[in-house]
Amino acid sequence: MLYGNMKKLVIIALLVFVVLPSAYAQVLPPSGSATIRGGEQATLNFSVINMKNETVFFTINYQTPNGWKIDIIPNSGVISPMSSKLVTIKIYAPKSYGVKEFKIPVKVTLYDENGKIGEYSYTLHISYLSTPYYIFDIPWPESWGYWATFLNVIITWIFITIILYIVFPYIKKITQITKTRVDDVLVDILHKPVTFWVIIYGITTAVLTIPPLSWTFSTIIEIYNIIVVIIVTWISYKIFKDIIIYYLFHLSRTRKGDLENVLIPILEKLGVVTIGSLGGLMVLQVMGVNVGVLLASVGIAGVILGLAAQQTLGNFFSGLHILVDKAFRIGDIIMLENDDGVYKVLDVGLRSTRLYELFSNTVVFIPNSKLANTNIINFNRPNNKMKIRIDVSVSYGSDVEKVIKTLKEIALSHPKVLRGGKYEPSVIFREFGSSSLNFSLYIWIDDVMEQWEVPSEIRERIVEVFRERGIEIPFPQLDVHIKPLRPGNQQA
Repeated sequence: MLYGNMKKLVIIALLVFVVLPSAYAQVLPPSGSATIRGGEQATLNFSVINMKNETVFFTINYQTPNGWKIDIIPNSGVISPMSSKLVTIKIYAPKSYGVKEFKIPVKVTLYDENGKIGEYSYTLHISYLSTPYYIFDIPWPESWGYWATFLNVIITWIFITIILYIVFPYIKKITQITKTRVDDVLVDILHKPVTFWVIIYGITTAVLTIPPLSWTFSTIIEIYNIIVVIIVTWISYKIFKDIIIYYLFHLSRTRKGDLENVLIPILEKLGVVTIGSLGGLMVLQVMGVNVGVLLASVGIAGVILGLAAQQTLGNFFSGLHILVDKAFRIGDIIMLENDDGVYKVLDVGLRSTRLYELFSNTVVFIPNSKLANTNIINFNRPNNKMKIRIDVSVSYGSDVEKVIKTLKEIALSHPKVLRGGKYEPSVIFREFGSSSLNFSLYIWIDDVMEQWEVPSEIRERIVEVFRERGIEIPFPQLDVHIKPLRPGNQQA
């Protein structure tokens, strides 16, 4: 007995003078782990060591999970100088359903005659196994022991898997009756992942009924949880891509918006990255990685990258601003301020907008930030129709009424010129020029892309008809009159 006490004192002295020279007390071990099945009990122990030369008092506080029962003996007491107190934890698990891993923190608070001197933590790592669920309680030979339970669980989950395999096609036939497509896609998405989930759950719960494999239970549960996270991530990705993105495309097309061209693909990429990142973080958390520290590191890195890529981010948000502002859509014909080029919008990217110059057959890349601050003329707004002005000059001796009538006839003779109502061609006698009477012919065309071809053809027709009808198209001229000098006004 004396030898045992001396040994304990030696250990405590080593802890005091070598390992923990500045500590008042210590909880050893600082954590414990237990694998417990529903309806069963587990026992863990830890010691509270007093490394002061005076008596201390301790209390233990903890939180009991809902439905569980935890007894800590003793939950308070006195520890003599340079000694320890053994604490026993008894855990009673409920008969609930599922495979879980969680932590239960236990806080040990110590006091001396002057008050509180410190708090110490003991962490319970619990791997909880549900009571094996099986439908078929087949009377296997008693000598089979736990293998009988294993077979009962395996047969049960094989049966459930077969039922799912049979039921899903019938569910799909029912969903085909409805008008919406969402339920059909949802059934297709859930069919294989849910079936695989059931198979994995059945195998996991069956393996956990084999006591000789208890040393691998925590690893099996971790693998199971990782597979579950992957399945949930895959289902989330498919629902996002095949339902949410699909219906955003459909909604945009029915409303003739811009979303299907640029914004939805950007949202799709961001959504895929977000879902994948969340899935990866959940897998890391299951593996015991401190996700909070990782997120803090990512946040700092994000700030650094944001400062380094200000221009790129500015172009990205300018691109979103262009889309929200609806200055143009993909395929629109536009002109830019202080630029004679006529462009067709090909694409609005994350950094720049790609434009096709119609006359030079070149592609121009303009940063989104620059384009967002430029005045834009959109030939396709409010619609694809376009009003064109064609200026015509005739000599002063021309019949004005005849000129107006002729111009209207020429315009109406062209098959691509609209007519009727507000689209009827009109002629305006605009002004008296220095050497001509100036008129303007206004026509409407149905396609903005015809704004160069149609006026050219009409001008050709004007020259031809004016010659036939004797209407002169003048050219700039200056008449100079020389007045002779009178006798007597001549200079010597």
